[in-house]
Amino acid sequence: MKLAIYDNTKVYVPCPANHATGGTEVAHQLVYELNQMGIEAYIYYYRAQKDINPIHPQFQKYVSTHAPVIEDAPENILIVPETRTEYLFRYQSIRKVIWWLSVDFFYDSADIDRISTLKKMLGITKRFNLAKPEKLQVDLHLVQSAYAEDHLRKHGITNIAHLSDYLNAAFLYDDAAPTERKNMVLYNPKKGMQFTQQIIDRSKELYWFPLINLTPMQVAEACRTAKVYIDFGHHPGKDRFPREAAISGCCIITGKKGAASFEKDIPIADKYKFEDKPESILLIIDRIKYCLDKYDQATEDFENYRDIIRKQQSEFQQNLREIFVPANA
Repeated sequence: MKLAIYDNTKVYVPCPANHATGGTEVAHQLVYELNQMGIEAYIYYYRAQKDINPIHPQFQKYVSTHAPVIEDAPENILIVPETRTEYLFRYQSIRKVIWWLSVDFFYDSADIDRISTLKKMLGITKRFNLAKPEKLQVDLHLVQSAYAEDHLRKHGITNIAHLSDYLNAAFLYDDAAPTERKNMVLYNPKKGMQFTQQIIDRSKELYWFPLINLTPMQVAEACRTAKVYIDFGHHPGKDRFPREAAISGCCIITGKKGAASFEKDIPIADKYKFEDKPESILLIIDRIKYCLDKYDQATEDFENYRDIIRKQQSEFQQNLREIFVPANA
């Protein structure tokens, strides 16, 4: 599937102002790469405050300007993440694209404040309806994961193109450089914590380190120091933490929910993926201890995954060239 680019085409990507997350970084990467291709692309910031630069300091390497308004014209393109499809209803003429960075967050009504959340819960805020996709003309669905593609096809949607993402450069530089590793196990306390806590409670002799309230550089440093990263959350897409940990040299152990059940999304051996059920806990702990005790041997099991991660920026750029095509080509 392709999107025709005319001489006067502008591409817009809505994003919350001054908000640094993996998802908002992806939006900035997209705009940056399109501009590198010679396509005029802008972040459109919402919730911007007067007299405050809406560009987060972490993203100033990607963009230096932004769009104050979205020009509703047929030659232009509006790309929204699956969590912000309400923007598609505000414009009549512009071409509309949904970028499915996740599946699960699409169904989450939680928003920045109570009123916005309530409006979504009550259906006051118009949003794309997967059960009735014909109610809104969407020119293209971009999918970040095989999980998202599978979900869309199950709902009869076929105008799909792959567009993944790539990691912050902090994780890609010197990823192969030798470092002294600690017998440390990383985890994300915001994901799957109920089951993860059961694992921790049964293995208190291990050194557990939560990845929370850290800068990207601090996360990178933790990943370069630890030997293992576990993730038993519901993977809504091709998550960043497993990739960040893997490229930094960690062994990866996950559950089988969401994107983790797709080999294309988390391409690690089955012996490192477990069902999150009580009878798996001792098996998981044994696998963690194997990675800690036999790290030099275990880490080799993840070289293919790391090779895939290293190539993701060039793959992203190639995807863009295949999707955004000059109209006269």
